Amino acid sequence: MQGEYCVVFCTCPDAVIAESISRQLTESRLVACTNIVPQLTSIYFWESKVTSGNEVLMIMKTKQEKLADLEKAIIALHPYKFPEFIALPIIYGNSKYLEWVEEVVAS
Repeated sequence: MQGEYCVVFCTCPDAVIAESISRQLTESRLVACTNIVPQLTSIYFWESKVTSGNEVLMIMKTKQEKLADLEKAIIALHPYKFPEFIALPIIYGNSKYLEWVEEVVAS
């Protein structure tokens, strides 16, 4: 079970877009769950200068075998030129929760 599951981070410009993307990803069973964290301030280097902006963060739970398809879907649905897509392995988790993730995103 170790290494099979992951958490994916992706920022969005606002909650409306994040919710729309999250619903589509869940309906397509690419993720089992997404948490939308509101009111983030992102500071980043863009177009030769440091800039900042307000964003929301999607935290998605899925299986590693879904990552390539999940990334393609986010790129297709997201308004950013190249959206953040960072996946981290879940090294430990509640077995019942991970069984639920398995059931939802099963191939």
